[in-house]
Amino acid sequence: MFKKILAVALALIMTFCIAGCNIKGGANLPEYSQKEFEISGFWAPYEISEESFSLYKDAGLNTLAMINHSLEKTSENQFYLGSKRTMKALEMCKKVGLNAILNYNDWIATWSEDDENYYGDTPFSTFDLYGDYKDIISGVHICDEPSADHMILYSNKTLMDDFKKVYPNASYIVNIIPITAGASAYGYVTYQNLVDDYAEKIMSQFENSYISVDYYPFHKNVKDEDLYIFTNYQMIAETAKKYNAKKNFILQSSTGVEFQDNLSEADMRWQVYSALAFGADSLQYYCYSVPKGIEYNYCILKPDGTPSDLYYYIKEINSEIQSFASVILSYDWDYSVGILGEKSTTRRLGAAMYNEFENPKHYVGATASRELLISRFTSEEYGEAYMFVNFADRDDTNTAEVTFKDCKKVAIYGGEDYAGTPQIIKLDENGKLTLELNYGEGVFIVPA
Repeated sequence: MFKKILAVALALIMTFCIAGCNIKGGANLPEYSQKEFEISGFWAPYEISEESFSLYKDAGLNTLAMINHSLEKTSENQFYLGSKRTMKALEMCKKVGLNAILNYNDWIATWSEDDENYYGDTPFSTFDLYGDYKDIISGVHICDEPSADHMILYSNKTLMDDFKKVYPNASYIVNIIPITAGASAYGYVTYQNLVDDYAEKIMSQFENSYISVDYYPFHKNVKDEDLYIFTNYQMIAETAKKYNAKKNFILQSSTGVEFQDNLSEADMRWQVYSALAFGADSLQYYCYSVPKGIEYNYCILKPDGTPSDLYYYIKEINSEIQSFASVILSYDWDYSVGILGEKSTTRRLGAAMYNEFENPKHYVGATASRELLISRFTSEEYGEAYMFVNFADRDDTNTAEVTFKDCKKVAIYGGEDYAGTPQIIKLDENGKLTLELNYGEGVFIVPA
């Protein structure tokens, strides 16, 4: 695919290789500090070896999430605090250069050790065995998709205080259900009740709070008008903003069974850029390896453990977004709006469409041929920036006309063609810019 970024009138395009250098046309972008997205794969490699972990890393995954309970329930085969597999995986992570997310996995620990009191009241102190690896441990996965009862269980003050004592700089990781899962099945009246309960019970207890959601849009027989990804992501981002929390989005990289049989590179790019538009700090793919007992066609790996097409798609996309991670991660997500589009035939934006920002510094307005997602990002140091994502249905190219004020040029990051080399584009005399975005594409724009 190819993307053209066009000025409505005369455009002066100048490229440069790194943020912070002087541009011949007079633009001088900030020197952003080095940052990167944390990227991991749900269902970790089965084999703990240099070859297996290097294959994982080469896909652009920089953090091993120790989530995979397909194997026999023993210390050698399961991830939990104190297990032999956990220590072996940490040793290999250190060797190949991966960060790590440990797994609390209390139910697996109890099963594997055949001891109901294996963890006790202070499990993190009891199994404080990983001092040599604290520099690469970014978090501990506590629970996936908790019910109301689990929220009570894992918000136990003794447990959380013990975690903070042992892992003061790591994330206490709880992943909540998507809005489509149905809150009543988890003990809540509404999805907002669930999010608020999680925020009150768990997020509010941490300075380094964390929120995560898994939303898999490519189910079989799910129509675009039944997607609520915009609504869901907006709720997650607004809650994170309130608590200054790290945001994690788990994306679909599994095919078959309940999911559609195939995923394209553009499908993956659409998921990634949609998450970035809501301020993602980290991404996780479900799944990396194929879980045993679930007959997926393929995930990032095939059932035989070799790379699928998705492996090469996400390798390209991960490299693409890391090339401007230092830029976008220097800003905080503020708000997202949706534009329906003059030729839109679908409703991926769902019911939650807004067409105005409150007192934007540079953004005036936009029109688009298809559904367009626009997000405002802010920084006390760097001002405002904006992200635009083609939110339309598969294969729909989106032509958007955007008007800015109080700037004469913009720096554009992202997209397949210009990910590593931002473009400086001169706006016309009316401050207008035209973007042509293929399905799945997004761009991050900094007024210059």
